[in-house]
Amino acid sequence: MERPENLLSVALEAAAAGSSYLLEGYGRTLEVRFKGAIDLVTQYDVGSENIVRKIISRSFPGHSILAEEGGMSGQQSAYRWYIDPLDGTTNFTRSHPFFAVSIACCLIVPGRPPRPLAGVVEAPVLRESFWAYEGGGAHHSQEIRGRGEIEERMKTTETCDPAEALINTGFPYDIANRPEQILSSMSRILPKVRAVRRAGAASLDLAYVACGRADGYWEYGIKPWDVAAGCLLISEAGGLFSELNGAPYILEKSETMLAGNRFIHGRLLSLLNG
Repeated sequence: MERPENLLSVALEAAAAGSSYLLEGYGRTLEVRFKGAIDLVTQYDVGSENIVRKIISRSFPGHSILAEEGGMSGQQSAYRWYIDPLDGTTNFTRSHPFFAVSIACCLIVPGRPPRPLAGVVEAPVLRESFWAYEGGGAHHSQEIRGRGEIEERMKTTETCDPAEALINTGFPYDIANRPEQILSSMSRILPKVRAVRRAGAASLDLAYVACGRADGYWEYGIKPWDVAAGCLLISEAGGLFSELNGAPYILEKSETMLAGNRFIHGRLLSLLNG
């Protein structure tokens, strides 16, 4: 079995390289095309993915890769990498700093859900990284002007009362086809919590729950590359995650996610399901 620490080392290298490439395009004129009505892709999504794929394939040529833009590649393997080379493309096209590179490696065992072993979420403009490997805890580093780089181990909050909670959410690309579903969940949560934030990058939403900047998160229409790294961050930071109906979240099968600290997760589950 691959050592999770080794997988993480390559994930960190790839995320740093992808992030550097994205910074070259940040604030510049972009070639934007549409994969859907509001689903954008730029040359930097594709370029970042190519860079990340190359680094991973060089280190682990026998592993498979599932990435947002290029889909599945590589041979059938016990290890699969999930890559979102630019989570928050809409933000990126508007020079909004809330976007990230998200990378995770999972163990693939037939008949079992993919098991995250290592993951990283890196926000280039915000100058911060969130990473974890199985059994090694979740960690965060950030470069702060005047203080240099700080690093800390992450843990979820212990907020129990929804009235004191800050909750992250996101909207699916097909929101126009199911506005009632999205608005219904919002109407159940919004009046019961202190605040709801919708910033536009699921990987960072989960990272913020893991590090205690938010207490919970829910979303419809997510993809495995959006949340594979975030799942590991949440679990290693002491939190919980599931589908919105409480069923276990399974990469490549589940399309909804609810995450939170060990108290708020259950409270949000009750609110969302009446």
